[in-house]
Amino acid sequence: MTRAPDEMEALLLSSFEKVCAVLEKENDLLAATKLENVADLLPEKQKEMQALEDLLAPGEEATPPDEARQLLLTPRTEEAAKRFGALVRTNRKLLQNAIEAQNTLIRLIVVDAAQESSTGYAASGRYAVNKIEQTALTLRSDV
Repeated sequence: MTRAPDEMEALLLSSFEKVCAVLEKENDLLAATKLENVADLLPEKQKEMQALEDLLAPGEEATPPDEARQLLLTPRTEEAAKRFGALVRTNRKLLQNAIEAQNTLIRLIVVDAAQESSTGYAASGRYAVNKIEQTALTLRSDV
């Protein structure tokens, strides 16, 4: 069953708009470092991305690929796709920054704290290595 070109364009534009709205929300939250709220958006983002993917890559019973491509390539859909692409690139950068920040924090808390608790100077003033395994994390006071 094929859809009319106008109907297909309207569906595609609507899907792009929904995905872009979610990406804009997520980008705003990432920029504000509200990572808990970003995680809450994930189900909505997945749903809207899946809907867009289904429109762009329909099953075999749909319109042939060349004909479908011609139906989808309109000035309005191209503009929506460009906006989507820009938001995806920004989203990728913001997500990468958030991951790097979390990795740095984890390294400060876990790795540096573990190293500080295992080496240092003894009461005699000499350098000493603590040979006892630490069983708990210690937090640095300067973090």
